[in-house]
Amino acid sequence: MASARAERTALSADGKRYSYRELDVWSDGIGQLLRDQGVRPGGRVALRMLPGAEAIAAMIGILKAGAAYVPLDVRHPPARKNFIIADSEATALVGDPGEEYAGSAIGAVITEAEIAELAGLPARQVPAAIDDPSAEAYVIYTSGTTGAPKGVPVRHHHAAALFTAARAVFDFDEQDRWLLFHSLAFDFSVWEVWGALTTGAELVVLPHWAARSPEKYLQVIVDERITVLNQTPTAFTALAAAALRSDHDLADLRYVVFGGEKLVPATLHPWAKRYGLERPRLVNGYGITETTVFTTFHEVGLDDLASDRSVIGAALPGFRLRVVDEDGRDVPDGESGELWLAGPQVTEGYLKRPDLTGEKYPAVRDPDTGEAVRYYRSGDLVNRLPDGALAYIGRADLQVKLRGYRIELSDIEAVVRSHPGVLDAVVQVRQFKAGDDRLVCAFVARDENAVPTAAELRGHVKDELPAYMQPARYLRLPELPSTVNGKVDRAAVARSWNEMASAHD
Repeated sequence: MASARAERTALSADGKRYSYRELDVWSDGIGQLLRDQGVRPGGRVALRMLPGAEAIAAMIGILKAGAAYVPLDVRHPPARKNFIIADSEATALVGDPGEEYAGSAIGAVITEAEIAELAGLPARQVPAAIDDPSAEAYVIYTSGTTGAPKGVPVRHHHAAALFTAARAVFDFDEQDRWLLFHSLAFDFSVWEVWGALTTGAELVVLPHWAARSPEKYLQVIVDERITVLNQTPTAFTALAAAALRSDHDLADLRYVVFGGEKLVPATLHPWAKRYGLERPRLVNGYGITETTVFTTFHEVGLDDLASDRSVIGAALPGFRLRVVDEDGRDVPDGESGELWLAGPQVTEGYLKRPDLTGEKYPAVRDPDTGEAVRYYRSGDLVNRLPDGALAYIGRADLQVKLRGYRIELSDIEAVVRSHPGVLDAVVQVRQFKAGDDRLVCAFVARDENAVPTAAELRGHVKDELPAYMQPARYLRLPELPSTVNGKVDRAAVARSWNEMASAHD
């Protein structure tokens, strides 16, 4: 791509633009510096940098050295970063260390200043090209909310399969301008960075000062004429509200791609009324780190806005899938079950977690061919619609059993959100005393001057839901707390309930 698009802009960050040729030369120098510091093909390099030009050049340089990058989110606590460095056995760190990494195998640290100094300088010796599709490209650590983070090694051929499949359903080209919105430790950034660079497009890094303000990053989208935007539904809810308050027409925006969380299409009504559904096109893209970012494709249409289903569509080319019950048996179409996925994007397992790998990546013998097919058990519940598309129900671990009823919390959230005065909502189970568990709902008002009362919300859900699915309490929040990846932080919402209870004690 660098030779074919040498003088086209590859990267924009902090007011500076870098051509494909400049980025290629810069990353050559970084790759050679890493080799000089002892990094060898097959090794891993921790990357502790905020998104920026230096971070992107460093990622490419790490790959040119034949190593895999292990991104660390600078906002995560030191203990998590220490664990990831030690668990991944990274032998070098690029960026500013910030903390001492006890017990790690780090032998070299290359600072961000050293990376910046290499910009514009030719490498003393260009690293020999390493053409091994089976080599690791990156290791991203997932979750950790219920235990230690799990490392997922993703190989070059897994990522190549993603972008090959994407060409069948998207019409990205070299005229596009992609916004890098997400942390490099969140796999949405893999899609943003390499989606741009593998299509000859321009990658625009969101400035740090705009990241937490919807109004500010909306202005960046307008000023930088962004054409491809990727968002979690939580982040987009805030952005859409800011856009609807503005006079921006967003004429350059071609795609908004959703991922990371369940999309409730009904929440898009105000956006669709203002901007329509043709430009930008809205795509509900379901995916998982373990299946290399994106797995399915569905373009949101008018039928979706009139439905309470979250359709995620058909699998990308190359995938085969099953919808199974708790015993691993295929369920009839129309019934819900766990989604299992197999194909060239499915990774090989978790780093140093053979038991978990065996549990989550079962091999199933195909009854027709006798072939052993390795699937990934997603932990997500779906059902197959009459046209063959999949509808996403929610995480299996967001299903609760209360007073004998099995309840999907996202179903209640969707009903609360359908109230015209509600922008967003989170429903949880809260214990009021031993043996007294009840549903509670935290919500964000759409208009500060017209906040719905708890009585109004009770009346609204009473018309839509049976008694056992109706929240007992409502808590208004100024905004829903989010994780560094832009997803709803349910643990933080629970803490808000605890704070409210303490204030009333």
